Amino acid sequence: MARVYAGELQQIDEEILEVAKRFPDDFWVFAEFNIGRNIDWFIIRPKPLDPATLILTELKRLARPVRGMVDGVWERQLENGEWEEMLPTNSDMNYYWQSVNTANFLADWLWTNQQIYRERADIRPADEFRVWPDLLLLSPPGVQHRLPLGPPSRYGRWFYSIESWMHHVTSWNSKMGIQLSDRDVANLVEALQLQPLYIPPSIERDHVRDHSRPGSEADMFVQYIQRLEQRVARLEQKLGLESS
Repeated sequence: MARVYAGELQQIDEEILEVAKRFPDDFWVFAEFNIGRNIDWFIIRPKPLDPATLILTELKRLARPVRGMVDGVWERQLENGEWEEMLPTNSDMNYYWQSVNTANFLADWLWTNQQIYRERADIRPADEFRVWPDLLLLSPPGVQHRLPLGPPSRYGRWFYSIESWMHHVTSWNSKMGIQLSDRDVANLVEALQLQPLYIPPSIERDHVRDHSRPGSEADMFVQYIQRLEQRVARLEQKLGLESS
């Protein structure tokens, strides 16, 4: 089961939270936090030798049908059958573009702040931090939306059921992008000041066991040198930015 962390606890969608807990053990799920734009759900799957899975999910619960095209304003059907325009926050054209723009904003934040959470001192290019945008539209039974099957660019997707979204998230593999370790993601939790919502019992036991096992003096010295190198690299980067 996945590790789940959150920022604004009162904003959590309980149904999605229960689903997120059921993701495999190697998933990390961040919910409802703000970095200049609000992030509903951010799913990370770090992989030791492959690009990490980074998925942004914009969640919308809609009681009435919506219609529209990818590059146009979407409309909501009223009880009398008429349609009215609906504009998301942040001046986004529609909910799809809200998910895309939020994913791009998050990707830029991850790139800009990489030295805060990445253990390695090398600076990676911005295009390695791309975040995939998903839009999850949940409605009562019988509500049928009039939207295209997907964007022509094939960049991003929208889903009408939790099951299809969950299958996509758990089966998605990035072909290119940044490599992240569990330690990197744990550092990211700290940087974003997120609170733990759910930690699987197996991971809690492993955490206690790892911290109770004494390391050799050589291991501790290596860890000290690694931390020192990271601090020097960050200081050099900071001095370089200040002198430029």
